[in-house]
Amino acid sequence: MKLKVFLTINLIGASGYLFAQTAPAADTTSVLITNKPALLQNVHMNVLLRSSLEIPDGDKQSSLRLNEARLEFMGTIVPDLDFRIRYRLNRSQAQRDLDNAPGSLDHASVNYKFGHQKKWSVNVGKQAAYVGNWEFETNPTYEYQYSEFVNYQTNLFLMGMRLGYQVNKNHGFFLQLHNTYNNSFKTTYTNAGYAADGLKGAKNPMGVYASWLGKLFDQKLHTFWSYDIAQYASGKTNHAVALGNKIVLKKLKGYLDLQWASMPVDYVNIASPSINKYQQGLNPAYTPGFARDINYKGAVLRLDYEFVPGWFITTKGIYETSSQTKDGSPLGKNFRENIGVLAGFEYKPIASQNMKLFGYYYNNQVKYRNVMADANERQRSSLFAVGMLYLVNAF
Repeated sequence: MKLKVFLTINLIGASGYLFAQTAPAADTTSVLITNKPALLQNVHMNVLLRSSLEIPDGDKQSSLRLNEARLEFMGTIVPDLDFRIRYRLNRSQAQRDLDNAPGSLDHASVNYKFGHQKKWSVNVGKQAAYVGNWEFETNPTYEYQYSEFVNYQTNLFLMGMRLGYQVNKNHGFFLQLHNTYNNSFKTTYTNAGYAADGLKGAKNPMGVYASWLGKLFDQKLHTFWSYDIAQYASGKTNHAVALGNKIVLKKLKGYLDLQWASMPVDYVNIASPSINKYQQGLNPAYTPGFARDINYKGAVLRLDYEFVPGWFITTKGIYETSSQTKDGSPLGKNFRENIGVLAGFEYKPIASQNMKLFGYYYNNQVKYRNVMADANERQRSSLFAVGMLYLVNAF
């Protein structure tokens, strides 16, 4: 029974330990090596692979690209004590100066279950942010294009300490103490090429996620909701709410993720470049820096439908906005919009293997409004891709 549970986690969860009861048991048949020493019976290795031919629009070059290459080890050596290690093979090994971990390391953590009926758990080490977002929680092998919320706004893999309580099979509550960012504030603004502008790093650049994972309506609706409070710049407190909602039906699966964030300092640097350009248009001597009082909102909808056995239609829509909440700001509400649309087909030729052939088209636009439209041009890009993905449970 333990073997089946751990394989289910490997196939579905991006951040780990969330989906032991949601994946179909049929997915556990793809193990390549079954004869293992007794000590390693509950230890597993996964290989996450996706490659494609990408044909962008305009004068950009087409290429064969390695989209995903991750190696993962996870398992249980003794009851109630689990570990997980995952590396991205196509990322830099350079370590970050705040958490002392390389950018290629997704996970390096230990999880311990304790208490009555083992309902309590504590997870310590490099781990995924417990942010309410199914786009991120989808195994990265299967997610072709990400929102800015996942790509830039959220520190996804961080050093943390997570305490959890599983009320029953349908509801769990979690608190995660985490580093706000993996680099120090000084390194972040230096890498961006900005002046400090009177800002300095917080003495304790950390935050706390409070999260609820629920399953409702006979486990057809899965919720992952979170609130985060954190500091990165001294005296500046960030607040963020993320509401992930997922439906799981026989032939249709999908999610709707909603997010809102208030950032006194835009250290994620999404809105700041366009604001700096606007300010320099007004005053060429203006010194670029991180924008202040930025509000981010977003919605991401994905639907996957198996219209005949083994054949899937996949669609995804992304809508995100940036606003400046400062009183009297000339930038206005939703001065920057990020819009993405994806549509594609997937074919799973071998029912027992987590391998698919795929093709999709993706279009992305970044628009500006009000005075920002005069200083910043609309950005458009599109991409056609065909390829193969394969999540291998090697042993």
